[in-house]
Amino acid sequence: MTKVYSHLSAEERVRIDELRNREGLGVRQIALRIGRDKSTVSRELRRGLWFASNENDSYRPYRPKRLKTGAWTARPFYSALTAQRKAETRARRSRKPLRMAYDPLLSWVMDALRKGWTPELI
Repeated sequence: MTKVYSHLSAEERVRIDELRNREGLGVRQIALRIGRDKSTVSRELRRGLWFASNENDSYRPYRPKRLKTGAWTARPFYSALTAQRKAETRARRSRKPLRMAYDPLLSWVMDALRKGWTPELI
């Protein structure tokens, strides 16, 4: 039997945000609470990490030249909003590759091969 996979929803990302940042739970506990595999949660946390720093433009006017240690700088911060934006960007940029059945592409490739181009150049 095949497995059915689904993307994380915005609500699940918010729940991960709450469990990680407010309750301080680890990957396994978060996975149990939201009903997802621990590797899914681990990948999501890695993708949605946000580091407070002087280079981060959103905090530049509010941050001193040198960051002090504290809750925001002790470890990377998971942001559901940032993770959702990244996921939407990845989804927008993804596309199926053109197949050789696409006539304009096929004719262009054939012309290039006749001119002596190698497949690496094409």
